[in-house]
Amino acid sequence: MNKKMFAYVGNWNFKLVDGRYDRGISCYSYDPEGGNLELIDVFDREVAAGQMCLDNENARLYVAYEIGAKRGEIGGGGYLRSYSIDKETGALSLISEIDSRGANPSYVCLTKDKKHLLACHCADPHHANKIVKNEDGSFGVEVVMDDAPLILVEVKEDGSLGRVEDVFITGSNGKLKEDSRILTDPVTGHIQLTRVISRQHAVIKSPDGEIFAVMDKGMDRVYTFRLENGKIVQADCFQDEIGVFPRYGAFHPTLPVLYTNNERACVIDVFNYDRSGKLSLMERVPSLKEEYKAKEYGDGVRPMGAQDIAVHPDGKTLYCTVEGGDNLITVHRIKEDGTLELIQNIDCEGYMPRGICISPDARFLLCGNNAGGDITVFNIEEDGTLKFTGKIFDSISPSVIKIAEF
Repeated sequence: MNKKMFAYVGNWNFKLVDGRYDRGISCYSYDPEGGNLELIDVFDREVAAGQMCLDNENARLYVAYEIGAKRGEIGGGGYLRSYSIDKETGALSLISEIDSRGANPSYVCLTKDKKHLLACHCADPHHANKIVKNEDGSFGVEVVMDDAPLILVEVKEDGSLGRVEDVFITGSNGKLKEDSRILTDPVTGHIQLTRVISRQHAVIKSPDGEIFAVMDKGMDRVYTFRLENGKIVQADCFQDEIGVFPRYGAFHPTLPVLYTNNERACVIDVFNYDRSGKLSLMERVPSLKEEYKAKEYGDGVRPMGAQDIAVHPDGKTLYCTVEGGDNLITVHRIKEDGTLELIQNIDCEGYMPRGICISPDARFLLCGNNAGGDITVFNIEEDGTLKFTGKIFDSISPSVIKIAEF
């Protein structure tokens, strides 16, 4: 009996299309023989589905609805959603929605027992001026900015999201410091704050499910956490170089190694971690070959930097998307000790590669090109390098791709 396979694509659009943001969750049938996609439907087009996680066993999809303000309100944060998947048709049905207690929920991660969901927040780079009275009776101004919470949410047996059981707030309190910087992304127009407020961009779990890593691009930090008696407990914090913006991460499937990429630097950081979650930086490896390095900050448009990152299931190859002056997928060979060797830079055949997905049989890599609005498909060769299949499938604004198999 042939298995049914569906690819779910979360769309995160930063540009208005005909007066609205065309987003939603696209559902495709997936053909494992040729890596082909056929659109079935787009669900909930208003949802900015920046990131999702899949519970294949229970046919559920969890989504970070990445917005900064509740419906009909000023501010108040975004939402988390859970969906059930029809195993025959791939159709999504909303199970529940809760507010995420923070602005722009940016990543969701199921715990090992699937009884809880961890969600982190990228926060909004806006501020409020509050008048304060000083001890001497004079009046001053205090600048207040968003908290960026990492939250632990109950997942009920039916897949619905319950109460928020714990919150861990990282980063500063919004106070400007000597090394603080305010930048503007020339492509999206987003304000990018450096070491002003915490902007958690991803939360991922180790293969044994005991360690959670959080990449904080606002504070240039990589955190590790554990769950102890239903509480989020910080294990370690690595302070990265200023302005590199740690973005996403991937654990090695068998080695105690964590890889993180950086939104404004074309390097991969390689960490060793122990059972407690203590991090040790092993090396920092370039993602660009010499012919691309000259363009890294020289295109006059946007500094090149990383988007998504993934490790091949066999633990021998690491993939990372890079965009800016060029739109690339980088390929690193993973050595026996987990360190890296850059072996390929290949054109993603699209514009602004964001999310990548390795097919369940590890034969194909799918690349969602966010600004180009399409998905390109690559063969994964025996040595781990990529070869473009020539296949391009229309999408909306792909940010994340997950393939379900039933």
